[in-house]
Amino acid sequence: MDQLSCFFLSPSLSKVGARDAPAIVAISKHEKQTIGCIPLLLSPPTQIRSLRDLFNVVFNHEFLRFLMILLWLIFAGFVETFMAQLSDMRYNLGPAISKHPLKDLLHDAFPLVADTQIVNYLLTIVLIYTVVGFAFQSPDWTTRYIILRRWAFIMGFIYIFRGITLLVTTLPSSLIDECKPPQIELTGTVGERFGFITQVIGGTALTCTDNIFSGHTSLMMSCCMIWRVHSRLRRVFSWIIYLVATAGILMILFTRFHYTVDVVLAIYITYTAWDTYLNYVQEASMRYMFGFTRDSTFDLFQSQLPLADATRTYQYLNWQPHPLGKKWLMWVIMYVDGLDIRLRGIRVFDEHGIWQSQKPASMAEKKLQVQNNMV
Repeated sequence: MDQLSCFFLSPSLSKVGARDAPAIVAISKHEKQTIGCIPLLLSPPTQIRSLRDLFNVVFNHEFLRFLMILLWLIFAGFVETFMAQLSDMRYNLGPAISKHPLKDLLHDAFPLVADTQIVNYLLTIVLIYTVVGFAFQSPDWTTRYIILRRWAFIMGFIYIFRGITLLVTTLPSSLIDECKPPQIELTGTVGERFGFITQVIGGTALTCTDNIFSGHTSLMMSCCMIWRVHSRLRRVFSWIIYLVATAGILMILFTRFHYTVDVVLAIYITYTAWDTYLNYVQEASMRYMFGFTRDSTFDLFQSQLPLADATRTYQYLNWQPHPLGKKWLMWVIMYVDGLDIRLRGIRVFDEHGIWQSQKPASMAEKKLQVQNNMV
């Protein structure tokens, strides 16, 4: 049987502690404990050797927790189906209210604001407030450049991704009924098209299918993320930007500048992009500061626990035999963020950019080295 498992299982599982059941490291797994007034075994048995073991496969907190999540999944499915029925009801009412059945009738729940330039005004306020705020509160030019690079790189990714979604998802204009694309987009020269692009960016020209997802929302959401992550001021200053950005997003809906789904997707995608980027910066910092060569959490377990239990404990708590994360993407983000420059600054990387794999000296030791060199 063991030879058969070797044929099917990946050989790397032993290195990451996922070949055997990692739960063998849990000392109290077979104890009966009360969680939420329900006394049950903590975990199911590792092996089935008796009828009681078969009984305990179900009567334990792990299975109870699974049952709760299963009920949540069923509930979420009903909610989704109910919302789909509401969507069909709106679709059926569409011809009576709008000339196009795909019109986002949710907008009819919002007051109508005719001046779409209000959206651009609020977007400009968010941008200026963010630029001025971080020009003053950033402690030095290094941090200013870090924030600017992060914002520019993430927004560039979002714009490219948005371009893909625009290309593959064509919706009628949410602002203009029976919208016809500008002739310059259809027959204009390359130079004329680039000139038209500047008009679109400036808000003086409109296109017909510039919908999923909202670029204005993404830009304002990115500014909010800058304040959420980097601000050193009192929270009231961050609340101001949140309020202005919220007003801007609501105006996008009130002016019919975008569909509601455009705004919802933009908020989610922008937050996810920032979260992914910042997690890679943290991961790279952990790897090169403390000599980790793989996933930093996994290596930290190995450095802090007895080697025999470290990998199994990690898998018991996380169960990720193949954790997400690509090294090439980490290197790209390191370069964009300037993390390799900062690692050179504290001599984790030498002057040739080569990683000094030993644990770096403390700051006190570095100051002493500098003083000795000056003498």
